[in-house]
Order: sequence, then structure tokens, then C-alpha cells
Amino acid sequence: MVDVSRAKTAALQVRQLSAEWLVTLRAHPRRLAAGVGSALLLSSAGAYALVEAQPQLPPRANVATVIDAGVQGQTAAIADADLHYAQSTMVRRQDTVQQLLRRLGVTDPAAVKQLGADARVRALVSAGATPEPVRALVNAQGELLQLSATLPLPSGAEATPVWRELQVRPAADGALEVSTTERPMQTRTRLASVSVRGALTTALSQSGVPAPIGAQLVKVFAPQTDLRRTLRKGDQVALVYEMQTLDGREVRSGRLLAAEIRSRGITRQAVWFASSGSASGAYYTPAGQGMEKAWASSPLPGARVTSPFGMRLHPVKGRREMHEGVDFSAHIGTPVPSVADGRVKFAGVQSGYGNVIKIDHPGGFETVYAHLSSIAVKPGQTVSEGQLIGKTGNSGTSTGPHLHFEFHAAGRLVDPLRMASYVPQGRPLPPGEKAAFYAATAVMRTQLAQAAGSGDAIRLARAD
Repeated sequence: MVDVSRAKTAALQVRQLSAEWLVTLRAHPRRLAAGVGSALLLSSAGAYALVEAQPQLPPRANVATVIDAGVQGQTAAIADADLHYAQSTMVRRQDTVQQLLRRLGVTDPAAVKQLGADARVRALVSAGATPEPVRALVNAQGELLQLSATLPLPSGAEATPVWRELQVRPAADGALEVSTTERPMQTRTRLASVSVRGALTTALSQSGVPAPIGAQLVKVFAPQTDLRRTLRKGDQVALVYEMQTLDGREVRSGRLLAAEIRSRGITRQAVWFASSGSASGAYYTPAGQGMEKAWASSPLPGARVTSPFGMRLHPVKGRREMHEGVDFSAHIGTPVPSVADGRVKFAGVQSGYGNVIKIDHPGGFETVYAHLSSIAVKPGQTVSEGQLIGKTGNSGTSTGPHLHFEFHAAGRLVDPLRMASYVPQGRPLPPGEKAAFYAATAVMRTQLAQAAGSGDAIRLARAD
């Protein structure tokens, strides 16, 4: 039986304690908060102490099992394997044999030494950049197992082009065996019609015309116009040129045989002709007029004119006199070429002129080069257009380094800046060659007309 009186007494005591705590909380709230905080802090420290008191676990251990599946044997087999590496590279300008072999992966000192002394390998490198790559096969030790390359065309190959291939292989004695093989190539004629829509080089490339043919085209018409600058959208170019083939495959471009330019209503044509007994030819108009200028426009193209032709106040004498030539500004030692073919009439010292050269040219023309620092020709010597005859200086009656240049036509002084209106604009056909010229160029002129009449579409055709 439950004691009711005791239960009532316990309940009454709890109520009294609760009332006392409530009164204390209302009277001292801060002290109660501090006490609670202290209790919590003490409980956290106790928990930390319990954690720190736990013993350290041992580090994790990795257990590896080695499985022997013949790895050592496989490694030895790989080391003994004869690995071959195929390499290829282009010959670069100013390359050496050593540099070429290094790019191919050839590091064997004996091979590098032998090939560096071989005349045929040196000829391959000295020719400069070539369109065909050099291919090699080397092993893991850098030893050369095989090398092949295309050698440059020999001199005189224009008449009979040949394909010259260089081969290098190890011989039985361990040295390298170098050999060359030659195979004649066939020359085929190609026709091209190009419509210019932007840059000339881009139009030619898109039509399939090789870059060397484009370079020849620009050079042929250079005395008349700069095709890279003057051609515009809608202009037409017709070409007849050679391609050299081997086993039916086109391997090299040949010579530009004929060309036609139609620009702004003006048509210009050029055909190639080599006179009988001549090792070299030139380009002419279909009428036989030479395309190459016989005279340069100036002895120092691009040089600044410091004193023009005509009356002037003489810088030394202090009086007005006729200036019989043109003065070009130039540093001492600047090379001076002859402006045309001719024969040296005088080469020496003259009062006022200092070191001077006088040259007679065909057609009754004469040129004078004065105030030179040195003379490189002698009286009676034959000179060609562009040949070095001396160097600029400050000799004679002169106030500073320059070149004094005179031009005489039929014994009369003429302004050298107007020289182009007096001299021939192209080299004429050799005497007695007109009939041979028309016969030799008849087919090319027909082919050029065929190419020019192919319309606006860019086309490439065979003429063989």
C-alpha cells in the first residue's frame, strides 16, 4: 500500500525548490549563465581528455605480392630487339651534312664522319633547300641502315633532264656504301588559263600552276610591269610551260615557254627562243622584240639625286655652270655597275672628275662615271650590263661622297634621268635569226592562243 503522506510531502518539497530557483534566476541571471557556461566548458574538456587518452592505432600496411611471369626474359628480349625508326626531313638553306644527319636521328660517329666527307652527300646539302625530302632508316643505337634522297639537277640538265637518286646502305665490311642512280625524265607541255580574283600567287596556286613557273612569269614581265602589284580582279593569265615526269608522275616544273597577260584592256605576250648554237635563250614578244631590257634605268637604282642635270650654282667654283650629269648620293665604296653592254673608252684620272670611267655602247651612246674611289676595268675592256666597273668615292673636284653620272646620245649631252627614252627597250634578235624565231615559236604561239581562249574558268590542260 503506497504511503500517500510521503508522496505529498516529496511533491511539496519539489515545488518549494523550483520556486526558490525561479526567484534566484530572476534576481541573478548573469551568474546563472556563467555557471552554465562553466559546466559546459568542463564537460568539453572532459570529452577531449577522454579522446586524447585513446591509444594510437598502428599505421596502415600495404601488402604486395610479386608475380613472376617471365618479366626478366621479356625485358631481355626487348633490349635485344632490332628496332628501326623511319625518319624524313627537308634539306634547309645553309645546312651541313652533320645537321642533316642529326635531324634524321643518325648519331653514329663513323657514319657522320664518312658521309660528311662524301662529295655526293655534300652536293645534296650545298644545293640548299630542295622540294624532295631526305628519308632515312636508323636503329635504336643511331646507326644508319638506309638513306635515300634526290640530288639536284646537274649542269646542262635543261636539254636532257634526269632524275638522280642518292642511296646509302651498309656494306659487308661495316662501312656505308654510297651510290647514285640516274633515270631520264620526260618533258611534257602544259597549258593553263587563270582568272585573277585576288593575289596572283594565290590564283596560280589554285589553278595548279607550280610556284617556280609563277616566279618565272613575274621575272619575264618585270622590265615592263610588276605583276604582283598591277594585276586586278578579272585580269586573265594564259601560260604554256614544261613539266618533267618520271613514270608518268610529274616530279618537277621546267621552263615557262609562253605567257599572255590581259589587264585593263592591254595584252602583253612573251615567248621563249634560243638561237642556234646558243646555250641560253631569252624571252621575246611574238614580233621578235626582246623582253629583257638592254639598259638598266640607273647605275644606282633607288639612290637619291642630290644634283640634277642642267644649269646650277657650282658648289666649289661659286658660279653658275652647266651640270652635265646627275649626282647620286652614295657612301664611299658603293659598287657601281655598267648600265649596259659596251667597251671601256677611258679608265683613269681626269682633272675635276677624279677617278673616272667612260664607256662606249652600241648605237652611238656613251656613259661617264666620275669621282670614284676605285676602278675595276681597263681601257679597251668589254663589259656587260650589270658588271662591276668601280666603286663610289670623293675624288676630284667634289664636296662629298657621291657618283656623277653622264649620258651622251650621238655625241650630245642628254639628261640621264630621261635615258630610257633614248636607249633600246629590249635586246633584239640575233642577226639572221628572224626566220628561225618564227618557225621555232609557231607551236608555242598556237598553244598560247589555245590557253588564252579557254574562258574565265581556271583550267589546266595537257598539250602532249
